Amino acid sequence: MIARQLEMGTIDASDETGGSSPKEMMRFVIDNIWTVILITAAVTIAASLYCVFATRVYSADAILQVDRSNSGGLSIAAQPTAQTQQQPATPMAQLSQTEIQIIRSRSVLTPIIEQYRLFVSVTPRTVPVLGQIAERFATPGQLAAPWLGLSDYGWGGERADIAVLDVPASLESKDLQLIALQHGGYRLADPNGRVLVEGTVGKEATGNGVRIRITQLVAHSGMRFGVVRYNDIDAMQRFLRDLRVSEQGADTGLIKVSYESADPARATAVANDIAQNYMASHIAYRQDEATRMLAFVNGELPRLRTEMKEAEDKLTKHQATTASLQPASESQVYLQGIMDFDRQIATLSIQRTQMLERFTTESAQVRTIDQQLGQLNMAKRNFEARFASMPAAARQSADLTRDAKVAEQIYVAMVGKANELSVTRAGTIGNAHILDAAVRPAAPIKPQSAFIIPIGGVLGLMCGVLFVTVPRRFSSKIEDPVAVERRFRLSGLGVIPFSEEQVRLSRCLQQVDATQREPDACGDASAPRIPDGRAGVPDEAAPPVCDLRATLLAMRCPQDVSVEALRCVRTAVVSEMADVPSKVLVITSPTPSTGKSFVASNLAVLLAETGSRVLLIDADLRRGNLAARFGQPRACGLADLLAGHIEARQAIRPIIDDRLSFISTGPYTANPSVLLSTPRMNELLNEFRASFDFVIVDSPPVLAVSDASMAAGSADATILVLRANVQTEREIEETLSRLERAGARVIGPVFNAVAIRRSDKRLYQYTSAYIADEPARWQIN
Repeated sequence: MIARQLEMGTIDASDETGGSSPKEMMRFVIDNIWTVILITAAVTIAASLYCVFATRVYSADAILQVDRSNSGGLSIAAQPTAQTQQQPATPMAQLSQTEIQIIRSRSVLTPIIEQYRLFVSVTPRTVPVLGQIAERFATPGQLAAPWLGLSDYGWGGERADIAVLDVPASLESKDLQLIALQHGGYRLADPNGRVLVEGTVGKEATGNGVRIRITQLVAHSGMRFGVVRYNDIDAMQRFLRDLRVSEQGADTGLIKVSYESADPARATAVANDIAQNYMASHIAYRQDEATRMLAFVNGELPRLRTEMKEAEDKLTKHQATTASLQPASESQVYLQGIMDFDRQIATLSIQRTQMLERFTTESAQVRTIDQQLGQLNMAKRNFEARFASMPAAARQSADLTRDAKVAEQIYVAMVGKANELSVTRAGTIGNAHILDAAVRPAAPIKPQSAFIIPIGGVLGLMCGVLFVTVPRRFSSKIEDPVAVERRFRLSGLGVIPFSEEQVRLSRCLQQVDATQREPDACGDASAPRIPDGRAGVPDEAAPPVCDLRATLLAMRCPQDVSVEALRCVRTAVVSEMADVPSKVLVITSPTPSTGKSFVASNLAVLLAETGSRVLLIDADLRRGNLAARFGQPRACGLADLLAGHIEARQAIRPIIDDRLSFISTGPYTANPSVLLSTPRMNELLNEFRASFDFVIVDSPPVLAVSDASMAAGSADATILVLRANVQTEREIEETLSRLERAGARVIGPVFNAVAIRRSDKRLYQYTSAYIADEPARWQIN
């Protein structure tokens, strides 16, 4: 017996024919295109339904304009100085961000939350999906009738207005239940169903630390609402989720306040109230700041007036003593310079005094002023040093003149500032105003159908592709015949497409009770015989599908694509075994349910079709059923022959004249392995070699029992029948290893029941079109 050494290798990951290359994955997607389309359509429809039944959300926008202004500090300098120019104006972007944070502050938003009672949430209890559909079709302003008699749920038109709701801290932000009762009554229960309080619409009710007053309740008796009384923090967070405050453009000073709500009227009102509340808060802050500064200025005026009076008196007295009214030209230069320095120093000193009311001496604001004062004092000393040689009398006159003029300027400036602050305190405008008030929105902003539906389609397509490719990518089962050939270094004998006609024939075979065909004793000649004939395709007078003599696909439908594929297998087998005079061929598989008996029986018929003498042996002594396929009894078969109960001539049954003969399993035995391992099996095969051109042995699966290995070791060749998505790579490898140890010569695998891939349909269309007019090989009588 010739044994073939099985060589196995690995597939290069870059080889697109054997793995999960992009090209192969694309082919797999094309093969499952209807699954991908179905999932894509389902997700797209779900997205469309969401857009139809989702709650409409409206957004109202108010536009505010913020202008630059001074910070309200004191400034008494006659003209800008080098020190004041060192303080650049606040950038508009920074100013806008500051105002945005003020708008989002609790001081501005808390009154809005309290005004609209946004710390209370009331939601009707509805049936998921069905409730949204019913609400969509309900008449606005009317209470809808319950669907399916479920009056405990809302179906559209339900409403509960809660004017007062105070609960203990332990029940804040918890889901409470409001149950509508008859005659305007209601009941409030905690999350566990414990009744907290009962009351009537329009009247305040208290109990268990709860105080509630409902002004309106529209619902069927027994209807339930979900009620939540949020604490201040949760209420603010919920409100901020619906609020959008942003700057319009870069450095424009325009701030947009947007509020989203399912009620367009409420969205408009809330947006406008936020803008108005911000303006009121802004004006109140400016008025308060002006009041504080005015008090400071009024407190400084008496001191400044006294200093001015003293400076003027000293100057008058000096002029009377020296009889000089005007200083010299050099004194004029000195006087003007010193006055500028003193005016700047006085301005910064007053600002520092004001800053100390709000900041410490270590703050950045105070330290900046101290730094500027130090620079001014140093510059003043340097300036005075330039006039050190000036006569003492002239210098004294210039100093006194300077003191008088500086004191006068400071006093006049402070009086003007007091008047300005008085106007500011009485005013109702600031550096911000409402540019555009919010108007009622005409269309919702959510759901965005133009965005959601296309995105749903794209996500559906992605889900569909992942659904069909991910299982394949991580599956250990073999599907591609080329992958098997490359992995195990085997030449494939053929690929047999899945046949719907064979499915119908198999169902027909299962409907027949095999016990009705069993003879009373071996040698009963009542078994039917199928004669040879070439009368063409069976016509309407042919036997019905359930005729036991016509359950083989090669005999019933010789034009089937699967039969043509089997003819290709026949050609490959004849070519592989051309050097063997008489061929014993074992057909097996790694696991059950691969269709090895289908391949064995039909291959036997097709070999007989060429004129060869063929013997088909059903060696599956445990579950073999080839006898039923030929309409033959199972008795008087291989088991009887191996046990020595009958002779070979009694077991061999002619099926197609002298070209195709058959040996059944015989009665099922408890020890088939023992029978197949006896020398009698080899003797019978040698005897059959002398009488037949081909001996086809249908054996059990290799991994199920050891029978197949015994039979394969005595055969000239072995065919391994595989089925897509049934065997794993490890199972095929173990099968080949067992056959190798048994001395089997595996000539190649046959892939059976392969679904015709959409990407490969063109290949099979050629075959179908070419054999459409081929005459039938057998006529079924």
